[in-house]
Amino acid sequence: PVYGCVGILDYQADTYMFLITQCQLICDLDSLAARGGGVGSGKSIARVTQVTALSLTDSIFDSSAYRRMPGAMHDDIVQGDLDPYGMQNPCASMTQFLGNGAFYFSPTFDITRTMQSRRMRAVLADDPEIYDPDPKFQWNTTMLQVFTDYRMNLCNPVERQGFDSAGYAVSLIQGCVGAVYSGQMVDARDTDSLAIYLISRSSSMRSGMRFLTRGVDDEGGVANEVETEIVMTTRTLTFSHVQVRGSIPVFWTQDGVQIGSHRVRIRRSVKATIPATKRHFADLLNRYKRVSVVNLLKIHSSSSLNEPTGAYSGSNAAANGMGSSEADLGRFYSTMVDALDLPRSLVSYHAFDYNTEVRGGHFERVHNLISQIQPLTTSFKYYLEENESGVALSLQQGAHRTNCIDCLDRTNVVQSVISRSLVADFLQHSRLVSGGTVPAAIDGLGRLWADNGNAISRLYTGTGALKSDVTTSGKSGWAGFFSDASKSISRLMQNNFQDKGKQSVIDLLLGSGDSGLYCRPVSLYDPYERDITKALNLELKKISRTDSIRVMLCTYNLHGSPYRGEPLGSWLSMPRDKRPDFVAIGFQEIVNLDVQSVISADTTNRRVWEQVLTAEINSKYKKAMGDRADGEYALVSSEQLVGVAVLFFAHDTIIPRIHNVQMAKCKTGFAGIAGNKGSVAMQLTLDDTSICIVAAHLAAGTSNVSERNADFHTIRTGTRFRYGRTIDDHDYVFWLGDLNYRIDLPNDQARSLVGKGQLPSLMMYDQLSTQMAAGRVFKGYAEADIDFMPTYKFDPGTSTYDTSEKMRIPSWTDRIMYRGQDVRVLAYYRDEICFSDHKPVLAVMSFDVVSIDKEQKRKIIRRLYARRHQVATQPALKEQKLIDWEDAAGDLANKASTGVAARKDEPAAPSSDSFSWWEDTRSDSNARIIEPVDETTIQSGFPGTVPINPFASSRNAVNLIRTGDTNVAGFTELQTAPKKQSEGVENDDPFADDGVEISWSPILPS
Repeated sequence: PVYGCVGILDYQADTYMFLITQCQLICDLDSLAARGGGVGSGKSIARVTQVTALSLTDSIFDSSAYRRMPGAMHDDIVQGDLDPYGMQNPCASMTQFLGNGAFYFSPTFDITRTMQSRRMRAVLADDPEIYDPDPKFQWNTTMLQVFTDYRMNLCNPVERQGFDSAGYAVSLIQGCVGAVYSGQMVDARDTDSLAIYLISRSSSMRSGMRFLTRGVDDEGGVANEVETEIVMTTRTLTFSHVQVRGSIPVFWTQDGVQIGSHRVRIRRSVKATIPATKRHFADLLNRYKRVSVVNLLKIHSSSSLNEPTGAYSGSNAAANGMGSSEADLGRFYSTMVDALDLPRSLVSYHAFDYNTEVRGGHFERVHNLISQIQPLTTSFKYYLEENESGVALSLQQGAHRTNCIDCLDRTNVVQSVISRSLVADFLQHSRLVSGGTVPAAIDGLGRLWADNGNAISRLYTGTGALKSDVTTSGKSGWAGFFSDASKSISRLMQNNFQDKGKQSVIDLLLGSGDSGLYCRPVSLYDPYERDITKALNLELKKISRTDSIRVMLCTYNLHGSPYRGEPLGSWLSMPRDKRPDFVAIGFQEIVNLDVQSVISADTTNRRVWEQVLTAEINSKYKKAMGDRADGEYALVSSEQLVGVAVLFFAHDTIIPRIHNVQMAKCKTGFAGIAGNKGSVAMQLTLDDTSICIVAAHLAAGTSNVSERNADFHTIRTGTRFRYGRTIDDHDYVFWLGDLNYRIDLPNDQARSLVGKGQLPSLMMYDQLSTQMAAGRVFKGYAEADIDFMPTYKFDPGTSTYDTSEKMRIPSWTDRIMYRGQDVRVLAYYRDEICFSDHKPVLAVMSFDVVSIDKEQKRKIIRRLYARRHQVATQPALKEQKLIDWEDAAGDLANKASTGVAARKDEPAAPSSDSFSWWEDTRSDSNARIIEPVDETTIQSGFPGTVPINPFASSRNAVNLIRTGDTNVAGFTELQTAPKKQSEGVENDDPFADDGVEISWSPILPS
């Protein structure tokens, strides 16, 4: 049987559908209400235990033994195993990950949201019919995109309701779900009086393994962020309380092999960190209204290191390259909370040195912390709902955010104590259950928290949680000591040597990291897309804002020379009229390109340049602007591939507008195996404009023009960002590189032209110019006019062209190329610093970025599609306005009306093995515009509509998961035959063969 569809992905040039084929029922949140005489809505939650990936384009991996391939030698091969030819389902790693027992789903309700969130959205949502899972906790958002597009854009409300009721496309959460019932409590008097559930939802925003994913990202997502909800139900009331954990929301990492110590590196200064930290807390405040920060890190450093150089003492200080202690990180966190400048009534900070306090087994001292935050716990309250009426009797108005270094062991102990204390107080004061039930209930809750700690720890480290006995009983003994020691050794091995493989699978599932090269969401054919896009572009002008920004770009080949304190002279000097909003520097040969450097990937030189250039850029800025200087520049991000590196600095006034910063590397050396040549590309979104900056080092050698061209195309097509985005997919692209294109002249002639300053004559033989003119490279790109001398090659540390035995031809190897609409080049020059055998090349440019009101855009798109459905179902309608700008909020005025572009015909019939919609000669593919219709005749209903939901059926996924005993000891599969579909209901399935009726029913192997 099939219990739900996880989604569809395009992976390695094939399209796969992921189906849940085995699951285990965990609990039903409405079980007590149903037995108590109420009408239970069946809020069942199941654990995914097996996922099958079916190719929509090839049957080679379908069913056992891959449909008995010709020449197969064995009959016992099952799907996912290697066949006799050594072939394996390409999605095997993803299906194994999805079926590892850490994912949960419900076909009956939105499992991604808390009870209070679901209730509030039902009451306050402008459109209650919109099913809106929380993308933060929905792990298969990318995979479900095709269904989301279908549901929102191609279904009218009637069809959308049918799609939702089918329960076919399900949301997955990762985390832990557990339940205890009063029948499992030793002292219980009423076996049906109480049920306690724990639901932990792990965030998908910044997910990964322990030492590979730390701190915060630019969107405010933090590593190991988990929302844990305790739900307690009786026959009359339902109680809910939420806590959250997450990594310290600053930019920090732990590099190298970690054995016992917690040496961390703080990557960004306070100024550069504030925007991301603000986004993180803005999300928390939006969800929970008030936040209590409970920091369990060490307060006093045990290391002999002095305070890290400005890691937290100054607003724009850089991190200490030697590393910082856990206590340093805690103090930096405290500084960041203070820098938020928010009232303590909204965000309060509490430091509790857990390890010091409980040293010697004094775990009871945790209650000192509980007493300290008790007033906040009381004021935060909890969510309480009456079962029969659904009336909310109390709302939770704040949440505790707890963290340690990993947000695992210490965090779980403290969260469990907070939870047990609150639940005990509630049960004792409410008297909903008998007094003897309370201690047993609290013990059961402790077991749930212990299971939760183990589950979250396995996700992040690969082992169960430490101090599980403390979570359960509040005490620890020798058995716990030896268990923790064993787990610590296992963590050491897994975290340092096995986590990269797991991280790759997570990136594949979420569409992040390098996986974008292989995996991307599927795009659904939309017959309305062209018309909708055209109308949308017209309307977006009313809700968008354009701003001009200025940037400084630099490319510099360092010839492997480390910085030793040399004066940097006029390099990076800024214009006096207006400061750049950001400065991007692309380095080549930041280390020597020898075998040792290629293997070790040493980042020492880059770390030094980060600190040197942070100070230098701010010095040049203050010198140029004088008293007009406001704010400072901060290092936002940097990355390195052997000798190629990108350093990105931004002024603190522009940092809050920067989003989606991501780096991607591409090797081109030795046929893509080595990183001695290649690129580091950086993407970012400034307001709503996408920008890509590429630092590149192409193949050397005067005659290797074709190799350089090949390197360019390898980088252009092979560099992938999240969701498969390429370099060409950005609004603006800048290449900063030692592109290595030379001058095609004999050495003496070239030097003669250089000596006479005849640059136009020399440029006629420039390889890059001739290759661009022939359309072989940088098609669509431009370069400013070059009026400076060639930048390569000099005797190192001088301005004298190469006098060595090789006597290389002077050439413009260092170039800055750009692509985008209306880019204005204000300056293009080289600097005369004598540090390398190259000269740095710089450019100052300006261009426009756009900011769009996203909420209004979403409303516009929904109205456009809704109007499309109305026109399609009511062809008698005449002229209408495309968007009603005179809405109740009055935020936008109706300046003009636009005609609706609609098709004369219904959308083409879906394709099949024998028919393709684009080959249908009966329909006019160009007849896309009809006369506008009158808005006054539009009716609110949709009479005469025929559902086209391909998954509509009288049988839905809910029936496949049947609640058994209260204790949910087992799971029973329902495999009854599907009911015959009602006559007169047409199913138009885009994946079906012509003439074959498709209904939602279990898929059995053939």
